[in-house]
Amino acid sequence: MVVAPPAPVERPLWLTVPGASAAVLLAWVVWLVLATLAPALLAASLGPAGAMLAVVTLGWWLARRAPEPGEALRRYHLDEAEVIAMGPGTAVRRLPWSEVVTLTETRHALVLEGRGTRLRLPLAAAVRSALLDRVAAGLAAELWALLDEGETVRLGPATDPLPRALAWWVYVPALAAGLAGAGTAGLAVALVVVLMERAVAGFRRRAGSVTLDRGGVRVGRVVVPWSDAEVRQAEGGLQVEARGGACVLVPTRIANFWAAVPVIETKAQLGPYSATVRFRVRRGDRGLALVGEVEPTA
Repeated sequence: MVVAPPAPVERPLWLTVPGASAAVLLAWVVWLVLATLAPALLAASLGPAGAMLAVVTLGWWLARRAPEPGEALRRYHLDEAEVIAMGPGTAVRRLPWSEVVTLTETRHALVLEGRGTRLRLPLAAAVRSALLDRVAAGLAAELWALLDEGETVRLGPATDPLPRALAWWVYVPALAAGLAGAGTAGLAVALVVVLMERAVAGFRRRAGSVTLDRGGVRVGRVVVPWSDAEVRQAEGGLQVEARGGACVLVPTRIANFWAAVPVIETKAQLGPYSATVRFRVRRGDRGLALVGEVEPTA
């Protein structure tokens, strides 16, 4: 008699990860020192306003490419019931999985929001796997139910860079440069540049929003109906195109992108028809993925 090997036992989730490397905090300290010295080093060649412009520009570049330094002082613990943020110091924040309403992938973090709490978990493979099963599947089911009821859902990306990242990499160094010699002219330049940058970031956020409804998916003024939609993975997101017609890109950084992907794929397969769908995590060629499975009718 041939005995089949026992099925692998799924271990309960029990994971603790640092928010960011300590090297990020060290790099920020070095950058703060350089920003403080910038008026003395650059004033002769660029003037106070030029020195401040250099600080703000380089700080903005760092804010887009580096995690928030404060995350180096924080750890995250994930278990079957909740995620716990520990630090800095003795500070502790808890967010049960059942209360998460938004999951957004930014450049350097997976941002969870719910119950007035916002947590920024690191972009790690183990964290992704945990969030797919415990957060994204439920959010996908809720999104499917809303569309099935005829609701319109608008999913927008986070502003890039995030305000807290700008505070660390731009605002604090610019203030230090101003106090160190850039003066009121330098601070005025920093204020104007920051206001303009935030206005542009807000415009880009609105332009990148994705709207889903019973008719189809819309980005800007371009609409692809479900009855004519074809879906494929693309660099930077999910490409949805009508056969021989309109084409839109659903970007990775919109809110609840992981939940929206299986919903869009299943809607494109069903077209205008409705069905009962369950969302489950499956392992494919590219690793774990959330998929929609149509339940057979009785």
